Amino acid sequence: MNILIVTSEIGLDGGGMALACKRVVDILRKEHNVIVLSSTENPIYTVKGGMNPNTENGIRKEYKLKHDSLVYKHADVVIAFGGRFNGYYGAMLAEKLGKRFILALRGSDINIVKWSIDDTWYLREATNRASKIVCLSNEMIRNVISLCPESNGKTIIIPNEYEGNCVKINFHNLSDKIVIGTAASHLNEKKGIGNLIIMLKKFKDISKTEIYLDLVGEIDNDLLENYQNEVRTYNLENNIRFLGYQPREILRDTMRNWDFYIQASVCEGHPNAISESLQCGTGFISSKTGFIAETLQKQFPEFFFEDFTPDVMANNLKALCCMPNLVERYQKAIGVLKNGCAKEKIAQKWLGMLSYSKTPKNDMEVESIVCVGLHDVMGDIHDSITTPTNVFRDFVGYIAEKGYGICSMHEYLSKSKEERKKWIVCTFDDGYKSLTHDALEILKKQGFTATVFVCTGLIGKDNSWNNKDATLREHLDIKDINLLVKEGWEVASHGVFHKNLLKLNDVEIEYELLESKQSLNQLVGYCDTYAYPYGAYNKFIRRCVEKYYKYAFAVDKGGTSMVVDKHQLKRYSITEIYKMLKKNEKNIGNI
Repeated sequence: MNILIVTSEIGLDGGGMALACKRVVDILRKEHNVIVLSSTENPIYTVKGGMNPNTENGIRKEYKLKHDSLVYKHADVVIAFGGRFNGYYGAMLAEKLGKRFILALRGSDINIVKWSIDDTWYLREATNRASKIVCLSNEMIRNVISLCPESNGKTIIIPNEYEGNCVKINFHNLSDKIVIGTAASHLNEKKGIGNLIIMLKKFKDISKTEIYLDLVGEIDNDLLENYQNEVRTYNLENNIRFLGYQPREILRDTMRNWDFYIQASVCEGHPNAISESLQCGTGFISSKTGFIAETLQKQFPEFFFEDFTPDVMANNLKALCCMPNLVERYQKAIGVLKNGCAKEKIAQKWLGMLSYSKTPKNDMEVESIVCVGLHDVMGDIHDSITTPTNVFRDFVGYIAEKGYGICSMHEYLSKSKEERKKWIVCTFDDGYKSLTHDALEILKKQGFTATVFVCTGLIGKDNSWNNKDATLREHLDIKDINLLVKEGWEVASHGVFHKNLLKLNDVEIEYELLESKQSLNQLVGYCDTYAYPYGAYNKFIRRCVEKYYKYAFAVDKGGTSMVVDKHQLKRYSITEIYKMLKKNEKNIGNI
């Protein structure tokens, strides 16, 4: 298999994500061909300036997408290692290549993106297109599902591997002083540095033991100046050292002189630095976030701060230093981590996830749906709403004669992927009463079903709301709906009053989507599918719909991918489907 890794950083001397990416690439290369692509390197040069500053940026990225889709056209799977724009670009490239997409989130790219509109949008677009979302902790999974409900069922935890032999923990300084440290390739408030500085002051207030803090990592000049001002404010100049960036091997030597690595992050995925400190014989104390906390805090609560306030952190650190059998406790914790994060176990999870979906190229292409979109069936007049009875009867007969089937979306989803190749989803918008006559009879004769999208506020009323329809029609009433459900039809949502969602405010959109879903849940027991009134939607509307419905149908916009387009599924006319069937006689799923 040819695997394309899209990432913004990789290597032994980068940050935690760079190291983790390098290790995953090494794992995958044991069984597959792996190519690594930077999401930030651009193949062309563009000059900034002009009326619209976004033009230059958009041109550069569009050219990169075209360029990469040609260069890497033989890729079978695209894995975006890291979220934000990197994840979005990986998703766009996978879509253009027509390949499977896996999103591997690393920590802050999910845990704090909710506070950025741009990053949240990137995340939602990437997760919607992903077949699997690899996370490092349960906390990350909860955050993904909270922002992107459709991710539920896609997520999997694959932690970082624990590499290296067991090294005995050695507290060099605890007899007369405490040396602690924290590190990152780029050090900032993600590591809670401001809080750590105040914690050091609080510790000095409650303990006579001297304490020293090493801060390792590159710090932006303005932030460094602010940190140094804080240090001077609390008279800690002799207690805190700013050591700057250190390559990994030098950092390991520095860590060996610490008693504890200190992790004060508000949120983490799987902090590599904790594992590295243990491999250097150094203990740790950490905030309760990320995989290591989830794995160890119940059995080893003393290794984790009770909360983030400097007073509590100082007291927790003081208590930890006084604990008996501290070396033995850390050795046991190392054993737990090594067992759960053994290299062979992590490799098995990554390779198993990929081998699970090893499918021939043409099998991947059938992950599409073909749907016919109609409104009413009656009489012999053909207009934008009405399909003549004979036209519909001939169509259904032709489908059956060719060995295909017609069914509701709900029934379609209950079938296997192989079965779906021979089935067309049939939908009727607006929910007209006359469907209980000709349409029901024609479909029932062949053992077929359909989905009807009803407006819950129009049940039992007429279509006087539609001034473009010259024919006065009645909508289905409760008795009609119960009849269709009894005959195996699916009754799904078309909103409450057939409102164009693009013309509504946020409150009105919420009402149209939620009220109709709740009404149909009470009426027929479930409602997972929605059809946009007038086929009108944009990305914002689509995200609103995603909160309440598993699938949504457009009219002539959107696509047919059951992964990428599940909330913008395109529908065809009867004429278009005739053409498609005559063009491809084998199965409808290949169209």
